[in-house]
Amino acid sequence: MKKILFRAGVLIGIFIVGVLVFSGIFNRQEIADTRAMSSPTLPVMYMEVDDTAVNRLYGYRQEVDGTTLRDTITPLDTDRELAFSLEAYGNKVLQVEYEVTSLVDGSLVENARVKNVTEEEGRYTASFQLGTPIRLNQEYLLTFSVDIGEEAPIRYYTRLVQRSGISVGEYLAFAEEFYQNCLDQNLSTAQIAQLEPDNTADNRSFHSVDIHSSRELITWGSLEPSLVKKPVPSFTDVNESTVSICQDYVICGEDSQGQTRYYTVREFYRMRQGQGQVILLNFERTTTQIFDGDNPFLTGTGLNLGIVGSDVEYLANQNSEIVAFVVNGELWSYNRSAGKITRVFGYRSGEWDEREENPNYAIKIASVNETGDISFVVYGYMNSDRYEGELGISVYTYSAEQNVAEEEIFIHSQTSFQEMRHSLDLLSYVNAEGYLYLYLENTLYRVNLADSTYEALREEIDPDCFVVSESQRTAAWMEEMEINGSSGITVMDLDTGETRQISAGAGEKIKALGFINEDLICGLARDVDIVTDTAGNTVFGMYRIYIQSFGGEIRKEYQQEGYYVTGIRAKEGLIELLRAQKGENGYQEAPSDHIMNNISEDEESVSLRLGVYDKEKTQVILEFTSSGAAGNLLALRTQYLESSDLPELTMEIPENTGEQYYVYGKGRLLDIFTSLNEAIHLADAEVGSVLNEKQQYVWERGSWGSAAMLDEEQLPEIIRQGTLDAAALGQALGSGYRVLNLTGCSLDSLYYQLSHGYPVAAKRDGAAAAVILGYDVYDNIWIYDPGTQAVTPLAFEDAQSQFEAAGNVFISYQENLT
Repeated sequence: MKKILFRAGVLIGIFIVGVLVFSGIFNRQEIADTRAMSSPTLPVMYMEVDDTAVNRLYGYRQEVDGTTLRDTITPLDTDRELAFSLEAYGNKVLQVEYEVTSLVDGSLVENARVKNVTEEEGRYTASFQLGTPIRLNQEYLLTFSVDIGEEAPIRYYTRLVQRSGISVGEYLAFAEEFYQNCLDQNLSTAQIAQLEPDNTADNRSFHSVDIHSSRELITWGSLEPSLVKKPVPSFTDVNESTVSICQDYVICGEDSQGQTRYYTVREFYRMRQGQGQVILLNFERTTTQIFDGDNPFLTGTGLNLGIVGSDVEYLANQNSEIVAFVVNGELWSYNRSAGKITRVFGYRSGEWDEREENPNYAIKIASVNETGDISFVVYGYMNSDRYEGELGISVYTYSAEQNVAEEEIFIHSQTSFQEMRHSLDLLSYVNAEGYLYLYLENTLYRVNLADSTYEALREEIDPDCFVVSESQRTAAWMEEMEINGSSGITVMDLDTGETRQISAGAGEKIKALGFINEDLICGLARDVDIVTDTAGNTVFGMYRIYIQSFGGEIRKEYQQEGYYVTGIRAKEGLIELLRAQKGENGYQEAPSDHIMNNISEDEESVSLRLGVYDKEKTQVILEFTSSGAAGNLLALRTQYLESSDLPELTMEIPENTGEQYYVYGKGRLLDIFTSLNEAIHLADAEVGSVLNEKQQYVWERGSWGSAAMLDEEQLPEIIRQGTLDAAALGQALGSGYRVLNLTGCSLDSLYYQLSHGYPVAAKRDGAAAAVILGYDVYDNIWIYDPGTQAVTPLAFEDAQSQFEAAGNVFISYQENLT
């Protein structure tokens, strides 16, 4: 017996020693092969305007299409004097060159080396004067190339515009004083008079505040924050009548639990001069809490994310015990059963380095498996680490057991983050087989992560003909890429790569309307019920709507005699049907109806809900269906696997050749449309601008004078005829012009066209088409009648009623500047 016990003891001892030795080897291997994310290294540049540092510019280690970088615009006085400063962050600046190019045709205006650059305590400054005259009120691209001793110079981009008679210093002073007084809860009487509180404001959340919010919310209420990082204002728009400024800063304050919380703040100001003072036209503030894994706020059934937007991206594993979520540019994993929370990805080090706070990147969660492993995609501008200063797409896999993230591939890009986000928000999905699916430049790509190859699965995808499920596991597109004229749909399961076809019947067309879970929503319309007017606007009257699984099973369908569905709104299993009936004058709007997909996937047991607290007001909570422990959590930070041969890929992406309209507002790209009137509606609502695919202005909110009048004798003959035929107008004008279908736009939004020298043909109710020539300070619209050839005024309200009754059908044109 003693021998047996002795042998057992020896075996146990050997086992323990083996474990210790193996652990030592493993730990040494882990230390050798993993690392923390490296800190940023590049300098930051600022333009100096009225002795104020503005327009913080981040450096690029690559050439970028600067026309798509519309974050900032630098106002230039008529003396053409420019100044900048450069925070070197330990770098030695050897040389600075600049280049000015036209945003109209890309031609070079001027380039030279900046002389007399001075340095003091690591900050470099200089001023210079453009030798070449540039046009007033026309935008240019200003590019700096900074030599810091690397193989290639670091590039910085901003737009440039020369304006006369604009005192931008007064606008800077207004924004500075306003945000300071809000923090101090000491708004002046004049500032209070600028606010417009009304019942349109929610007043329940610090996350989203605007000029219509209560004074309590605008001055931070009981949150009483302190300033952590001062803002650097950025000019985003400078036109003849208004100036827009954005600024970002960091604050902190105690929450209702007594914990210090940190928040990033972004403010937008749109202003003009009037009566000897700056008048605030628009104000918006977005506040987003920085999640603190060391001091999380646990509730009985979930995790309080704090003051954030309700559109938080999150994904749980199948049994909903582990959830990954993205808050304020950081990816976290919460393992409820293990009592563990991990920061999987994020640039912040806690030092409040402005380079780490650059928001021009995004994180997409692809999958979370049962052990907590996560696949995710980081795209946009890389703030630090291996690809600092580059634009691209990184694919990562995170091992929960080892707490290590590995970068699988880096895909280089020259597309701005704003444009990249518009595509990749729709689709950037990694499946379990190691394939990455991307929607870029109207093309569906599949990238093989194992061998760094890629293929285009479908090119020239009209974004209006392409839909993706919320999980991104399923995509569908209309084969003919005709939004109102397709006979077939291809549906693709991105997990398996399988596809299947759905076809319309004879004499019918089909439309992909969206997804409920992974089930496709389709609409069928008879050819005779697809009606297009002379301006090219089409009503797609669907007699049948149905929901179909990937396997072909019909989950639900809707069909009602005498009613036609013209569109849908789908949300959380409920589909609102927008309906119409046919009358003598075409389709007439009818009351909407609803259907519900009652055969759906199992209900998710992790969801978002709102919680209201006295001090912080509305907060967002990740809630589980069952209660859980609310004790202390183990907080971890992910290490990154060191790799000397990371696969890289440069994709040859063809340039989009179709007409597209980009809506910019508040310093960012808001959306991209193929329909101009939709673009103008959004730009009007968001106080923005519309540019075409060549980055030429098509429309800008408020960029028109108090009156405009065109001479009918100078108009093209086809316009004088009052044509509403877009094809005929385009043929008559020739390739030097682009026809603009403005149908659906408001009458006052046409002032942009008129003030820039372009007439508008308009349909009238019960009368022949007319040509709008201008407007005056007395609220009259001046109209040319092609029949009588007379020019007469019409009161704005009368003209508005007349055009609205005819469907607001407007056609105009614009000169192609390249």
